[in-house]
Amino acid sequence: MSPSSTHPSDQNIDLNLRTLLRDATHPHHVQLNRHLLLAGLIQPNYSLNHYHTLLGTYYQLYALLEERINAFLKGHPEAFAYDERCKLPWLINDLAYFKIDPLTLPTLSPSATDFLSIETVGQLVGVLYVVEGSTLGGQMISQLLTKNLGFTRDTGSCFFTGYGENTMLFWQRFIAFSDTLTGDKQQCQAAVDAACQTFQLFNQVLDDAAHQGRITVA
Repeated sequence: MSPSSTHPSDQNIDLNLRTLLRDATHPHHVQLNRHLLLAGLIQPNYSLNHYHTLLGTYYQLYALLEERINAFLKGHPEAFAYDERCKLPWLINDLAYFKIDPLTLPTLSPSATDFLSIETVGQLVGVLYVVEGSTLGGQMISQLLTKNLGFTRDTGSCFFTGYGENTMLFWQRFIAFSDTLTGDKQQCQAAVDAACQTFQLFNQVLDDAAHQGRITVA
């Protein structure tokens, strides 16, 4: 997958990296939010079959992403503390609640698994911008899942509940980390490219889930 972002110019490189990331990824973010599997989450009649498909698809996706994140941090442990942010265990908890064995899930397509290797701090920031940003929307989603379907952290909504009341604290810590790259043109561009690729990966994987017939597309 090739990123579809525009390169930060010399004139705007002094903008903080958060602004560059937000502007570059906006169309990808909008596309993702409109995907059937995600847009339906806020509806009271969201299909349980769709929810199971989403959890299974996210399990495969986050297994891939966290493999890449942890591989980089193994060689650069000082770069960022991710241990307390791991999201795969949340998805494992949700799948276990619904008695879904991760080993029975369809694997990601070869094009999806051909995701970028994280080789720089800039690329790490770009991937984490999407991964950590997902916890913000998860707060609203988890509330609606509780209201509409009765799901809670312990009963099928561990992933979307995420950090709970600590969500903004965790997000602010990540933003403070990302902003240390502001002014470094090469690292900022690496972050923008990686963030766009990561959003594209999310969209591709969810599309694959629909096209493979694992959900009934309305």
